[in-house]
Amino acid sequence: MLPKASTAEHHGVSIAPDIPASLLTALNSCRTLPSIPGVVLEVLDLSQDPDIGTAKVAKAISRDPALVAKILKVANSPWCGVRRDVTTLNQAVSLLGVNGTMSLALSFSLIRGLQKAADSHFDHQKYWRRSVISATAAQSIGMCLKSPNQDECFLTGLLQDIGMLVMNEAVPRYGQLVASSGATHRTLIETERRELGTDHAQVGTWFLKKCGLPARLTEAVSESHRKERTSENALGRFALLGSLIAEIWTCPNTAEATKKAAEAAWKQFQLSSDQFSLVLAKTAADLPQITKNLDIPVGDEVFINGLLDQAREAVAELNLRALQEARHFAVQAQCDALTSLYNRTYLNQVLNDQFDVSRSMAQPLTVVFIDIDRFKDINDSHGHSAGDAVLVSVSEAIKSAVRGQDTVARFGGDEFVVLLTDTGEDTGAMIAERIRQMVENFPHLTGNGKKVDVTVSVGWATLSSGSEYSNSTELLGAADRSLYAAKSHGRNRVARDVSRAG
Repeated sequence: MLPKASTAEHHGVSIAPDIPASLLTALNSCRTLPSIPGVVLEVLDLSQDPDIGTAKVAKAISRDPALVAKILKVANSPWCGVRRDVTTLNQAVSLLGVNGTMSLALSFSLIRGLQKAADSHFDHQKYWRRSVISATAAQSIGMCLKSPNQDECFLTGLLQDIGMLVMNEAVPRYGQLVASSGATHRTLIETERRELGTDHAQVGTWFLKKCGLPARLTEAVSESHRKERTSENALGRFALLGSLIAEIWTCPNTAEATKKAAEAAWKQFQLSSDQFSLVLAKTAADLPQITKNLDIPVGDEVFINGLLDQAREAVAELNLRALQEARHFAVQAQCDALTSLYNRTYLNQVLNDQFDVSRSMAQPLTVVFIDIDRFKDINDSHGHSAGDAVLVSVSEAIKSAVRGQDTVARFGGDEFVVLLTDTGEDTGAMIAERIRQMVENFPHLTGNGKKVDVTVSVGWATLSSGSEYSNSTELLGAADRSLYAAKSHGRNRVARDVSRAG
């Protein structure tokens, strides 16, 4: 890694952020660096005054006939939606606003002054295509979030990669580095940091500070590629997300680019999938007119909308995957990790609900409480791993003995509970006995394959028209008392609660 340059100052601010000394020397000695037209810098200076009038802005722009023609053309385009011709520059600036005029002036002047025929390596057309898409997307995000600086969102998106143009002039074989860095912008950033000790966002920041652009814009460019954390600079975050959205239209894997952009939209701005889809739609809708205004070929509306459809499909797939994951985690939260049965929390919820339903519908509800006999002896004789294996096999035996509509839960330790909905005393007694027999006859094996004899004690209680249980806790407690009655009478047997039965 090359040594970093000592920090230089320009108008009281650092203009050499994280740039190796040798690269900074090459940048300072380069005589073909891009330049920002003086008229644009004057407009930028004027925009610092919150009380600036349109007349002063129009006067500054009037010294550049090509810029005047461009602004009048945009003011009269469908983009602005005016019903009568805009014939004067003052009218156009009033219509576009100071920030809008500034954004358009800088955008057009940069593109006009910096466009070059593509050489054998650096693809200028691809660069500008990506820049305009990033800028349009950044502006769309600003509109979605009702940002008061939507025009500056566009401007920052357009400027965030200007360091590439700067390095292409100052760094030999930079075009080859770009061409060999892979299909994604993130790969280019990583390649630049590895090969040059910095990236084009930092070089662009240096250049823009050197040109005298406002700090809010240069800081945004500096922050625009810091994907690993959430920047405090709002404009930088707009540019970052705009750049990721541009990947949807410029990299080969639309679905993967959409996924990364959607994740960043949530991380940076908490944009929902619906909001993100609206940003994509707005970007696609605006691109044809914006690229026409700036004379940048991105692709016709059919091409853009085709990619938009692919992006929408990717968003829908992401939403489906997120829903499936949410359901999976919800199920996991309801289940016991060892046995995969429902856990006690879920049991309590279902039991409360089912108790109320059964009582209101005058339907019986039976609760079966099960406890493994002398489980401590199994752990002591064979080890806790064998005990875990027995818990799993007992849960399998219980599931085999009950019906598909019944709820089986691990209550805790070596205790299990089964809810038998719409089940009276006779059927409840039969199923409770079947559980006992199934466990006794089930092949219980330890982790090393050794067979273990296992029995259970079972207690049950039924809510019926004649019973006096006032809530689900009382019903569960009655089944628990029945379980201990079974244990006190010798284990491996079934008992019922008679204390409050009808």
